[in-house]
Amino acid sequence: MNKSIKILIVFLLSMPVFAIAQQDSTSVQKKKMLIEYGRNISYDLKESTTATAIVTEEGLSHKRSINSSNILYGLIPGLQVQQNAGNAWDDAATLNIRGWGTSSSTSPLILIDGFERSLNEISADEIESISLLKDASTAIYGIRGGNGVILVKTKRGTISKPQINVSYSFNMGTPIRLPKLVDGYTYAKALNESLINDGHSARYNDNELNAFKDQSYPDAYPNVDWWNEALRDHSYGNNLTFSARGGGQYVRYYTQLNYLNDSGILNPTSDNDGYSTQFKYSKLNIRTNLDVIISPTTSVQLNLYGNFSEHNRPGTTTTNIFSALYQVPSGAFPVKTERDVWGGSTVYSNNPIASISGTGYARSQIRTMYADMKLKQDLSSILEGLSAGFNIGLDNTASYWDNNTKDFGYESSTMDWTNDKMIYTVLRNEGSLAFTKSVGTNTNQFNFNAYANYEKGWDKHNLNATVFYSMDKKSVKGQNNSRAFMDIVGQAHYSYDRRYILDFSLSGSASSILDPDKRWGIFPSVGAAWVLSEEGFLKNDWLNLLKFRASYGIAGRADYAVDLYLDKYGTGGGYYFGNNPTSINGMTITQLGINDLTYEKSHKFNAGLDVMLFNKLSATLDGFHDHRTDILISGENAVSSIFGMTSPYVNNGVVNSYGAETSLRWTDYIENFKYQIGGMFTFNRNEIVNMNEEYRPHDYLKRTGKRLGQFFGYEVIGTFQDQNEIDNSPKQNLSTVRPGDLKYKDQNNDGVIDAYDQVALGYSTMPEIYYSFDLNLEYKGIGLYALFQGTGNQSRLLNTSSVYWPMYSNRTISKEYYNNRWTPETPDAKYPRLTSDGSANNYTTNSLWVADASYLKLRTLELYYNLPSSILKKKSFIKGAKFYVRAHDILCFDNIKTVDPESVGVDHPTMSQCVFGINMSF
Repeated sequence: MNKSIKILIVFLLSMPVFAIAQQDSTSVQKKKMLIEYGRNISYDLKESTTATAIVTEEGLSHKRSINSSNILYGLIPGLQVQQNAGNAWDDAATLNIRGWGTSSSTSPLILIDGFERSLNEISADEIESISLLKDASTAIYGIRGGNGVILVKTKRGTISKPQINVSYSFNMGTPIRLPKLVDGYTYAKALNESLINDGHSARYNDNELNAFKDQSYPDAYPNVDWWNEALRDHSYGNNLTFSARGGGQYVRYYTQLNYLNDSGILNPTSDNDGYSTQFKYSKLNIRTNLDVIISPTTSVQLNLYGNFSEHNRPGTTTTNIFSALYQVPSGAFPVKTERDVWGGSTVYSNNPIASISGTGYARSQIRTMYADMKLKQDLSSILEGLSAGFNIGLDNTASYWDNNTKDFGYESSTMDWTNDKMIYTVLRNEGSLAFTKSVGTNTNQFNFNAYANYEKGWDKHNLNATVFYSMDKKSVKGQNNSRAFMDIVGQAHYSYDRRYILDFSLSGSASSILDPDKRWGIFPSVGAAWVLSEEGFLKNDWLNLLKFRASYGIAGRADYAVDLYLDKYGTGGGYYFGNNPTSINGMTITQLGINDLTYEKSHKFNAGLDVMLFNKLSATLDGFHDHRTDILISGENAVSSIFGMTSPYVNNGVVNSYGAETSLRWTDYIENFKYQIGGMFTFNRNEIVNMNEEYRPHDYLKRTGKRLGQFFGYEVIGTFQDQNEIDNSPKQNLSTVRPGDLKYKDQNNDGVIDAYDQVALGYSTMPEIYYSFDLNLEYKGIGLYALFQGTGNQSRLLNTSSVYWPMYSNRTISKEYYNNRWTPETPDAKYPRLTSDGSANNYTTNSLWVADASYLKLRTLELYYNLPSSILKKKSFIKGAKFYVRAHDILCFDNIKTVDPESVGVDHPTMSQCVFGINMSF
């Protein structure tokens, strides 16, 4: 290959893929990289005009997860990855590119080998690289590129002898930051206190309080640590991967089999004969990627992928189980009475342990099949530099449910103090297993695209041009769930003397979701770069790269519900007709169609700088601005309520988002010592320009001009200490106020605390600051790797049942709240008084509950040992061996402390992980 820069623009199956990498966030930026997205594409990093970032297999190798989105924390500049709580099969991370740019869906488009597929369905071991498109480069994805694009490339065969790799890891998960709720005796005292605070009589007398304390009558006055009873200390799992890779001149192959499972954290799951009620999960992935050279001018890629997963849970839902664990007090009833019957009461029919062990079981299976073929034909015999090809893909995903559920019998226990005996009352008898089955979801997706590419170099000039057509159709089980997209794209790349680079693209894109007369949109983009390090006055051995670049383009988004542009009719009121009047149902309009329904438009501008020094230090710096228009927002505020029905949405929302991001990495070695240190930092902020906001009498009430998701509530200025202070303060109209309740600032000085006194509080749940830093040290095969990731300018609403908002609605109370509650003896307490009736005044969005959710987490800590070649030579069939122990999410530095700042709510707890593993290659 001569010095001419070859740039082939890859347009994969559902859409074109412009994969120009600006940076390798896990290793030293290499001068030239080869990436295959259905075709072989070579490009020089110096010719990138966009802010594309890439993480390779090396950077992804330090973590494995059931959901592959959970391996991406802090690895790619511009990608915000937020952890979610949930079972092993549904704790996938939330992915956003450069924060939120719209009040609608903010999910990016994810393409795996060029096809829209789920990142969480494939295993981490089969991923070769992940690229992030976040600026004008997304314009070629037209109506689906507005929120950015994530490109995932799976591994392919090589021209080599068979390379066999086997890896196994054993995982132990530990639930973290479980709620610390009070014991039965403390709960009884808290309930008495909350009742008295509300003007009621105490629930428990001294004899009953003593019975809670000494546990003399545990059936009537129990002390149950429900969390300890319901959860075991650890879950356990296995992850086994076998892969083979190789090939010759005409056929290359990569095949992989991956099996993983997780045993769950529930405790009493084997009480039933013949089945378990554990949160069990297992998944088997099978992949084969083939590259076949049919002739000197024709090549074909064939990819097959299968995914088979199964999860098992109790007959009730995960939400119901953890809702019960957060609600039921320690002193409500025993797990089982002395008569071996589940405990319960007329107030609490949700015994947490019975919900786990006594409701039967439910089991779901998900089956996914992907198949695609890509053909490339060299047409140089017609015109030198001309090639063409087409891609076809067919995907199917379906889920199936088997439910074997029942009701558990339970009884209540009361103490007859007069006769000193226990009275048992059966409240529900045991049910029997009932079997049902159903199809959960069934999705079919068909893709077809075709392209022609022309490449020519002359003198110091290089030109690459591509035209592309794409069609993508998805059908989902249910009525009116099908949708289709179509794209026609033209793109050109020009460079002069490796110094001056220009990119241009024009995309015509359509969606079936939109009005038939307005389905097409035009999406242009342009990018330019100046490689200063190629200029004679700057050429130097220590300056490997210095490049300025800028790009501007328009991308779209239209992932709306279907048929929003249609008027819909349904059953209306009844009318009486006939000699013997009979009511006949009428019809009414149930949905007014949206006039001129169109797509969102994301006007993206980016300017950046790339630097590499001494072949060791790489750095990038980007500034960006996204002007989002035609956002679909509510039209209610533009129409009087006298209209009589819900007004349709309108495309006139506007949001501006802007920010900067940078990354820095140094890699070097000193004899047997290798080291690498790096980090990334992203700041992004958004501002609502128009949201059809209703009239608000004060500027501080307005949401326009604030960030998306901004919290609004009341500013706490203290706690009422007595009735005199209440009487001499502005009247608080949220609910009846008593001593110990929160006192709010009268923002408009009208003498009343009401909705007109809400102000902006904190930030939103989307962090404005997202950063990470990592360190990798290795000496003679012994290595240490650590990755820290954190956020800033992020808020959460602390409204978790019982933990922060206790007692009312038959809730229990946390130790944190009980020890910091207001009483006349503790006037400066952190939290307001206890109340059994509830308090709209205290338990609403206010500055006490909107907390700083910024954090710094140790995401990964790994210690490993690579066997030296001197040992491996004695066993020539073993090419490499690595032993490691890893820990994930083991440290968190934050201001909340009581709960995980990424998971504030009633849900399955988040988990820290400890992993022991081995990788071997043959």
